[in-house]
Amino acid sequence: MDRLMPGVIAVLVGAVALTVVFVPLVALSYRRRGGFSVARMLGWIALLFYVMGLWAYTLLPLPDGAYDCVGVELDPFAVVTDIARLQAEEGGSLLRNAAFQQLVLNIVLFVPLGFFVRALFDRGILVATAAGALVSLAIEFTQLTGVWGVFPCAYRLFDTGDLVANTIGAVLGSLAALALVRRGRVSDGRQDAASDAVSAGRRLLAMTADLVVLGVGSVVLSVLANAAVLLLAGREAVLEVADPVSLAATLLVIAAQAVSVLAGGVTLGERAVLIGAVERRRPRLLWRLVRFAVGIGGYGLLQLVPEPWNLLASALAVASLVVAFTSRGNRGLGQAAAGMDAIACAPGQGARTPGQRRAPARS
Repeated sequence: MDRLMPGVIAVLVGAVALTVVFVPLVALSYRRRGGFSVARMLGWIALLFYVMGLWAYTLLPLPDGAYDCVGVELDPFAVVTDIARLQAEEGGSLLRNAAFQQLVLNIVLFVPLGFFVRALFDRGILVATAAGALVSLAIEFTQLTGVWGVFPCAYRLFDTGDLVANTIGAVLGSLAALALVRRGRVSDGRQDAASDAVSAGRRLLAMTADLVVLGVGSVVLSVLANAAVLLLAGREAVLEVADPVSLAATLLVIAAQAVSVLAGGVTLGERAVLIGAVERRRPRLLWRLVRFAVGIGGYGLLQLVPEPWNLLASALAVASLVVAFTSRGNRGLGQAAAGMDAIACAPGQGARTPGQRRAPARS
């Protein structure tokens, strides 16, 4: 495995993980901060890919055959000795010294961790130092134990010098984040929660969240069900039931969306970003069914019908996108068809009837 492969693996695994945690991250942002900050979300995404990269470059490649067991380096200043020795033997620029390059890379590798500790968690140098030391120690012990017993002995060196360098990197990252965090605290995404109006960005987030819930939920349920069949009945049984299981998983996620809409007039994606529904027509249950059929429910079910009829799902998606940005209050096609109005809610609020006053937003 060359030097690029761990990075490629980290990106691929990170992309899958991002898809899975996207909706929880958006929901957490609205519930903790009353709104959505693009900069903060990008920070969380960067943290996710950083963690994946840290995992890939410190543990990969895994041994796939015979390998030499390595020992333990307990002298944290051994790297300094190595740098001096190589300089004496090879001379030339310090930047071309392999031991010096390793030291610098070990420091740089943990600079983002210290940055994220301050920028995302609002913690200072002491916490960044502790985080750098603990994360580095966890990595070193994982290497020392052969990935906690997966391999009979360590295939990478336990080096206390790496531990010191990593901790220094986390401290430097925390210091580097000082100026950016001070500016970032002026705006953290609360503006979207300051009024009852639903912004176009908030509507787009809700629609994206609904699609992610439908896609990821179906895949996760299908994988879990097929894994259970594999364990209980074997590979042949999985091949026989794979398609019915996939269909059942998708229908189950659509049913979850139906429960959400029938219970409060809003989809799971709208709940994630705190979009409520002001309902003006009676009976409510009938118009909630309309809202479900013209919205995410209709889209999900149309995707399951045979070709070419499943193209109607794409047509419904395009229509929903157009209406979301052109209708009154960015209420979306489903809510518009059901005579509902979209409204931005404070944490803990749901659907409301006309004239019901909004509770003050939490600080």
